[in-house]
Amino acid sequence: MNLKNKIKKIKRSSKKNNVDIFSFTKFTRTLKDVYKISIMRSLMNQLIEKIYFKGRIVDIGGGKNSNYSCIIRCDNYTSINIDKKINPDILVDINEKFPLEDDQFDQCLLFNVLEHVYDWDFLFAEIKRVLKNDSFIHIIIPFIYPIHGSPNDYIRVTSDYIKNFLRKNSFKNITTSPISYGPFTNSQLIGYRHKIINGPCSQFAVILDKAFHKCFKEKYFRYNTTNPLFYYVKANLKK
Repeated sequence: MNLKNKIKKIKRSSKKNNVDIFSFTKFTRTLKDVYKISIMRSLMNQLIEKIYFKGRIVDIGGGKNSNYSCIIRCDNYTSINIDKKINPDILVDINEKFPLEDDQFDQCLLFNVLEHVYDWDFLFAEIKRVLKNDSFIHIIIPFIYPIHGSPNDYIRVTSDYIKNFLRKNSFKNITTSPISYGPFTNSQLIGYRHKIINGPCSQFAVILDKAFHKCFKEKYFRYNTTNPLFYYVKANLKK
């Protein structure tokens, strides 16, 4: 394969794997959000709002007081968490066996959880146990994001790692979507943050990224492929 064909292949792959952030977010909403919450939280909320989770749902790391509980749309919801303040349906350490029967749930949510888990193998063994065959898992995991507790922060992983791990655990039809608003909001998020100027600086970064997307769309997608703020992953369990 010559160099030109290789470049074309990379570009096609970049477009295929990327989500156009402006297809599911609203500029005015994002601009308003980042004055009070992080760009990651704003994008995550707008992404979740677009999804309807059918059947019985188990939300690992969720609860009635989670940041996204009020925007989850589903048929039947059960949450698991070790933190009483989040007010889960089941209070348990997710590093231990879940007090749930086998083959109960149609979908599993893992939002901002895996970076806090040291032993993924045990957790996924439990997830597979409580999920039905042909069920789905939805994962949100940060990539470019400051270290944060709850109580510990262990890991950042790439799309390749996630795909290989899920394949090893009997998941098929895996999609990993790198999500980022752009280089300016990424830089602002991981740079120095001060409560007085953070809101206006975040809003200015949103404006710059919007302009970057409009003027340099191909470069914008290439950037997001290798510099995602977080990954949204969906996969199908085949037992």
